[in-house]
Amino acid sequence: MSEDKLISSAAAPTRRFVASIRLGTPADADAIAALHAESWRSAYRGLIPDEDLGEALDGERLQFWRTRFAAPEPDRRVVFLEMADSLIVGFACVLADADPDHGPLLDNLHVKPGWRGKGIGARLLNEARLWSAAIAPGEPMHLWVLEGNLAARRFYRGQGGVEEDRLVEHRGGMAIVSLRCKWG
Repeated sequence: MSEDKLISSAAAPTRRFVASIRLGTPADADAIAALHAESWRSAYRGLIPDEDLGEALDGERLQFWRTRFAAPEPDRRVVFLEMADSLIVGFACVLADADPDHGPLLDNLHVKPGWRGKGIGARLLNEARLWSAAIAPGEPMHLWVLEGNLAARRFYRGQGGVEEDRLVEHRGGMAIVSLRCKWG
């Protein structure tokens, strides 16, 4: 997939770039982990405990992604990367079997701050939905979104997602409320 786009932001100066999506590999784990931590800090401040967003987050996400790529059955998960030249500006990860009662789980969809609003999330979500339909025909794809992440919820609803189940967890003295969002 390739698409010519004009972009502009503080993190992405005005210039033309070729948007492309490719599959993530174990060699991408460090860069994915860095983007993941950056995105959490940008989107989740005030929604999860501050200690979850501290310095330890970088190492935790690095270990998480190295472990995920090393896990067995790589054909039952996929990581899509949106690239701008050699920079990863977004990623999505789908797990085919994480929650069999609800279909494939879109476990991660993150776009680099400064690159949001440029269609990257929509392209990654589309790839995730296509993969999910191929790996689990007739089953819905779903994800969990923090109830307070209003921008993400608007985005998912705009992409046809329907909010369903509600999950409340308690961590660091906070009630963290998540909503399941499904695509049929």
